[in-house]
Amino acid sequence: MDEVSTLSSPAAEHDLEANGQIGIVLVHGFGGGVFSWRHVMGVLARQVGCTVASFDRPSWGLTSRPHQKDWEVNQLPNPYKLENQVDLLLSFCAEMGFSSVILVGHDDGGILALKAAQRVHASPNSVNSPMGDNIVPNSGIKVYPTSWISFPSLGSMVEIKGGVLLSVSFTREVVPGFARILLYTSLGKKHIVRPLLQTEITQVINRRVWYDATKVTAEVSSLYKAPLCVEGWDEALHEIGKLSSETVLSPQNAATLLQAIKDLPVLVIAGAEDALVPLKSAQVMASRFVNSKLVAISRCGHLPHEECPKALLAAILPFINNLLTKSQVHNQ
Repeated sequence: MDEVSTLSSPAAEHDLEANGQIGIVLVHGFGGGVFSWRHVMGVLARQVGCTVASFDRPSWGLTSRPHQKDWEVNQLPNPYKLENQVDLLLSFCAEMGFSSVILVGHDDGGILALKAAQRVHASPNSVNSPMGDNIVPNSGIKVYPTSWISFPSLGSMVEIKGGVLLSVSFTREVVPGFARILLYTSLGKKHIVRPLLQTEITQVINRRVWYDATKVTAEVSSLYKAPLCVEGWDEALHEIGKLSSETVLSPQNAATLLQAIKDLPVLVIAGAEDALVPLKSAQVMASRFVNSKLVAISRCGHLPHEECPKALLAAILPFINNLLTKSQVHNQ
């Protein structure tokens, strides 16, 4: 499900109406979900005074896991492809009523956020919108798409004001190597592969990505294990495995992406002890944007929003408040 946290403080620094329905959208990475942002979502909404929404990507969280026949029979795009998730993300932003957004993406969710910014820049007047991957107003319920419609003005309606990239790399395959091997094992051996996959993914998410593994409590483990119990999780992961190279950008594709969004304000956040995306990689990432800043969080691994939420909020609040202030001045 997607989740929304709205302003609860009467003494907000920024007024939603004055900011033209600007919102902050959180996009999780591999193995995450709405639950991944539980330590920062509410605090962020109260501090900045605008709506903060979390987008649950297909194949993760507690969202539905469509089977291949579901989209082939209905002649729909594959929801696990990164380019199609860009459509879903922009549609979600529009359905939320946002005229402009600040995207916060973790890991390959950051790649998705950057590609969304590229899409808006490249096609300002036309975006295909899937009807279903939207939040039903006032309910928090999401339905998988059953049809596609065209929103001729969607691109111009949703402006991306800036981006926050957490532990993002252009060159890393997010699906672990051993998991990729298991995913290519015959589906006829599901009874063998499933428990091995669950163990491997859980180990990666709950141990290898943390600097301080003592913070991986039983509650944290259960949250990250839950998506691996949703019906169809293994087939969805198989699709993700087949498409995992999409998150590895060739030098040419990376250059094209960066050129398209060269003026986008970007804050790059890195865990100083991140074993998956080293600090040097984050430094290179930040250097490739014209308007960027890098913040390294000490004693932190690959999940700053889980392991060091207070330090993360201290890093992103000035950046977001600055963008909101500029938006407010522009709208006056």
